[in-house]
Amino acid sequence: MDKVVTGKGDKAQRTRERLLNSSLKLMKEKGFQNTTVREICNDARVSIGTFYSYFPTKDDLFISIYMDGDKYFSESVALSLNDEGTTAEKIVSYFRYYTHLNLNTGLELMKILFQSDNPFFSKHRPMQKVFEDIVSTGLARGELKTNLTAPELVDFFFVLVRGCCYNWCITNGSYDLEKQITDYVRIVLKSMA
Repeated sequence: MDKVVTGKGDKAQRTRERLLNSSLKLMKEKGFQNTTVREICNDARVSIGTFYSYFPTKDDLFISIYMDGDKYFSESVALSLNDEGTTAEKIVSYFRYYTHLNLNTGLELMKILFQSDNPFFSKHRPMQKVFEDIVSTGLARGELKTNLTAPELVDFFFVLVRGCCYNWCITNGSYDLEKQITDYVRIVLKSMA
């Protein structure tokens, strides 16, 4: 769904951010299904009409969360990774950023996001495009030795890392997610050295 945003400039951006922050805070505490638009509006100190001018439905918050994540990877992470060294170092750093994004989302909201019917786990999102660029460069330089293509490697790594995230969710955050993902990614990268 397309977002309908009334208002312009910094004030509109601050209102949108307050709505998102309030939504995330309440969803972390109560879960997505138990959080109402009225509660989000009360916490953000805006009217219900204001909420609906930014997000036509509560589900549109999810769309916004993913769009913000994609923008973060496309605009910030991609630039940060340009300063890294080898392809392997860039891949490890990329998944640290990915882990931090998930940890900042919080366990309860991650449990909601990591559902099998979540359409945002589709391939070819901007976040994956950033990763595919890293992998393509690594393959071209001979830094990754595999018979897999860049798109196949992207799928492989995301299945691996999402599996770690999913397991972390179903075990109620019982282990250090960043360490687990970093360890698994390094094991795979050793096999491609």
